[in-house]
Order: sequence, then C-alpha cells, then structure tokens
Amino acid sequence: MSDPVYVYGVLAAADAASLTTSGVMGSPVRAVQSGDLAALVSDVAGGALAAAREVRAHWRVLESASKQTTVLPVRFGTIMEDDDAVREQLLADGAERLTALLQELTGRVQLTVRGTYDEEALLRGVVAGSGEIAALRERVLRMPEAAAYYDRIQLGEMIAGEVQRRREADAALAQERLAPCAVAVREEATGRDGAFHLAFLVERDRIDAFSAAVTGLTAELGERVAIRYVGPLAPYSFAEAELAAGAA
Repeated sequence: MSDPVYVYGVLAAADAASLTTSGVMGSPVRAVQSGDLAALVSDVAGGALAAAREVRAHWRVLESASKQTTVLPVRFGTIMEDDDAVREQLLADGAERLTALLQELTGRVQLTVRGTYDEEALLRGVVAGSGEIAALRERVLRMPEAAAYYDRIQLGEMIAGEVQRRREADAALAQERLAPCAVAVREEATGRDGAFHLAFLVERDRIDAFSAAVTGLTAELGERVAIRYVGPLAPYSFAEAELAAGAA
C-alpha cells in the first residue's frame, strides 16, 4: 500500500524537475506529473505534523519553487492518499482550471505589505487630533468612575470610530502609492494594531519599482506606522484557496 503524500503546490511539469529541497518531516520533495502539470509532494510516513516547524518547511518549499517558476500554493496541511490520488483528483480533474490559473499568474509574484500601529502612539494622536475627544476624555478623568460610566462608553465609541477612519485612510494611501506598480491587490485581515495588510500581484520585472514605492510610502507615513515588506512570494492570495480535491 502506498504512503500518503503531503502536497505543497502545482506548477508546470516542465519546471518541476529542477527543484531539489526537503519538506515536512524532512522528507525530500518530488514531483507527481499528469500531462503538462505537476504537483510538488513529499511522502508522509506517519505521525502527527508539528505545526510550527512544518509551516516553516511548507513555506520554504514554496519559496524555493517560486524563485524559479510560478507555483500555485496548496493550503498548509493538505495530505492526499497517494500519488494516484494527486494525479487523478488534483491534477487531472482540475487540469483546465489549474492551467488557466498558471497562465494568469506566470511571471508574477506576490509582495505583501503590512502596516502596524504603535497602539499607545495611535491613541495619543487620536486624542490630540480631536478637540471633542480630548474634552470628553478630560471630563471622564475628572469624574468618579461610576458617574462617568456612560461617558466612558461614548469616549470608547468615538475613539474606535476615529481609529477606523485613520485605518481606512492609511490603507487607501498605501493602495494609492503601490497599486500603480502592481497587476492586482487584495486586502487581508488586520489585527487590532493593524493599519493595513495588503497583498500585491507584481510582474517580476517590476519588483524593483514596487520596492522603491514601498520605500516612499514608508517615508511618507513616518514613525506612526511601522511597515513590514515581505516577498517575493508564491501568489498565495491570488491562487484559489483550495486546489486539492481531498482532505486536510
């Protein structure tokens, strides 16, 4: 009986042979081919995946592949029954859809830009920038806690509204500055202290221009927003979320 296999991503079969790396559980990565498509897989001999370590291995395989060619990432933790299941359920059944998606993304990479606020500095800026909020805050500070109950609620709502307006304005500014260098952009979820989290699909020969635009945006936003710029990556946000017809 064949061992189950861990699936990383899908790429053109002609580009699969040159990739040599190890994946989850330290197993060597190999290609399973069907027609003009191939899936990057490695054998899973048994045992549970150690999530933190294996997430890094999953990303490492896709990062290595994306440096050489276009690869469609499969969601972390996707395991299929055996090589035949990969050929039939993933590659053969989805051949038309996968081929079209590869053609759309060929020569393009994902660059991710995340902006994060210093929460205390953000709140100080909100209070300093609004006379109404500053006045209400002073009133709340002077009143007994019980008496200020409803004013505290109102203050919290006003601050939350202003933070949201600033977040929307900063996200719009980031897109305005960076989108001209990209083919497409996707907004990702942000955490509590997030200003924006944007994924851009960029032509490989436009990476330098995009990086220069990020440098300009960083200078424009100054210290109030910390920028984290990651890439080039496989196009996680622009490939379909689930390429495997099968289980996790």
